[in-house]
Amino acid sequence: MKNPDQSQRFLFEEHPIRGQTVSLDQTWLTIAQQSGLEGQGLVLLGQALAAVVLLVDTLKIEGSVTLQIRGKGPLGLLVVEANSKHTVRGIARQEGTIGDQMTLQEIFGSDCLVITIQTEGAEPHQGIVPLEGTNLSEALEYYFETSEQLSTRFWLACDEKNVSGMLIQKLPGQSSDEDAWDRAVQLAATVTNEELQQLPIGDLLHRLYHQETLRLFEPSSIAFYCSCSRERTGNMLFSLGKNEVAEILEQEGEVSVTCEFCNARYGFDRIDVEQLFTNGETAALSTTTH
Repeated sequence: MKNPDQSQRFLFEEHPIRGQTVSLDQTWLTIAQQSGLEGQGLVLLGQALAAVVLLVDTLKIEGSVTLQIRGKGPLGLLVVEANSKHTVRGIARQEGTIGDQMTLQEIFGSDCLVITIQTEGAEPHQGIVPLEGTNLSEALEYYFETSEQLSTRFWLACDEKNVSGMLIQKLPGQSSDEDAWDRAVQLAATVTNEELQQLPIGDLLHRLYHQETLRLFEPSSIAFYCSCSRERTGNMLFSLGKNEVAEILEQEGEVSVTCEFCNARYGFDRIDVEQLFTNGETAALSTTTH
């Protein structure tokens, strides 16, 4: 039986090729239910989540990877993030109908995607590349080909209950078998969505590469986590300025902020707002989360 909510790396022992798989179950259900999406919009959100989990482990960084697409199409916003602590979060906003024959650029109303790599203790590295290809896998493959100069292939599958993905990547170095990379890609291309989502990784890799010698690393458990907090929300309100916050308070009677990633709601009444701007920080605020 396939283990839920896991990511696992594998390596071709005799060739400079590595791989990664991911499967999200309960983690995906949590994010999917909060998204309010269905159809192709939901599929793209799920595929993007699987992709960033694969990316953060493949890049071997202590930090996070964020994939973002913003535009004016029916799916005008997609933001997903995974980090080296094996947590993920993501949102997407759909405001129109996604047609069956629409391209990625038409769906998002954008011609580029942004991948931000944040390594702990360093400035973020941001790559902006054209939104090329007929699907998200091809768009990411184009990113690696142009930004990282590494031949990389993605397979991503998503339905309402599960998101799964697989990546293989050609590493620098020579192989005694010049056809090894092409063979690995051709075999991986035979995988079906059903196999990707249902087969345990050992069975999947045996099905694809039983004639190769592979090393399978220990799996990592993946979970949903949102970094929002009342303190961060207070800092955001403080940055808006007292006049603007006071105006919202006058109109609404309370300043209410809802996190887009997890739907947590933070309410600030007149006393909270007064404390916020009197102290110049959020340390004195109530810790109650609504």
